[in-house]
Amino acid sequence: MPFYGRKFGQIIGVALLAGLLTACAAAPSGDSSSAADAERVNDPLELPNRFIFAFNVGLDQLVLQPVAITYRDLVPDELKVPIGNFITNIFMPLSFLHAMLQGDFERAEQAAARFVASAPALFLSNPAPDRAPVHEDAGQTFGVWGASAGPYIMLPVLGPSSLRDTAGTIVDFFIDPLGIIAGTEATIGRGVGSAIVSRAGNIEQVRDLQRNSVDYYAAVRSLYGQRREAEIRNGEIEPTRAAPTIGLDLDVEPALKQRSDATAQ
Repeated sequence: MPFYGRKFGQIIGVALLAGLLTACAAAPSGDSSSAADAERVNDPLELPNRFIFAFNVGLDQLVLQPVAITYRDLVPDELKVPIGNFITNIFMPLSFLHAMLQGDFERAEQAAARFVASAPALFLSNPAPDRAPVHEDAGQTFGVWGASAGPYIMLPVLGPSSLRDTAGTIVDFFIDPLGIIAGTEATIGRGVGSAIVSRAGNIEQVRDLQRNSVDYYAAVRSLYGQRREAEIRNGEIEPTRAAPTIGLDLDVEPALKQRSDATAQ
């Protein structure tokens, strides 16, 4: 079978699997706010989740955090701005796809406009404020379609997730336009770069959370649930973004704007 035939078959198979998974996670009838509260503590796999979380924390301390600190301290701000812009901008095709699937044509247009506007500068530029980045993924799309989060899942390396978002991660691996055009290596490279840039922006926040939390695992779980709910509602509640491996990610865009303004002065 030709390559694209196999790829199409994989996409269809994964989409069907994701549909089954999200159907199993469908929200029960009743008060929506109560359902949302229940989802935040829906952790039947807590024991294995805690083991994986401990592994992720160790991986973060041994690998990701030192790399992020090196990036933060040694890379000039003049380079951090285009690097961050590049990572953000090449996420836009995937965000455009999911905004369309969600029926949110305004955000789809915003993602497309940012991607096109940054193309002449090899995606290194930060377009006008009306072309702010759009962050959409398959997990959010499933949520907009009515699938509840389902059980909380701590994934090795990738960090906090849920049944719905895990299915979404699998789907995105196959339908991401960057991966289809440039290959899996490009997708992995973008993910690694995003993890380093994000982690470099929240070194102190993560340390404070770990130091001040009675139960670090439970704190990250709660923050993840709040962040995903905010993303699905496109910011109707105040978002707290989750970081690679453990949680608490600083939104990259404001930090990039601060660096850009400081560089211009």
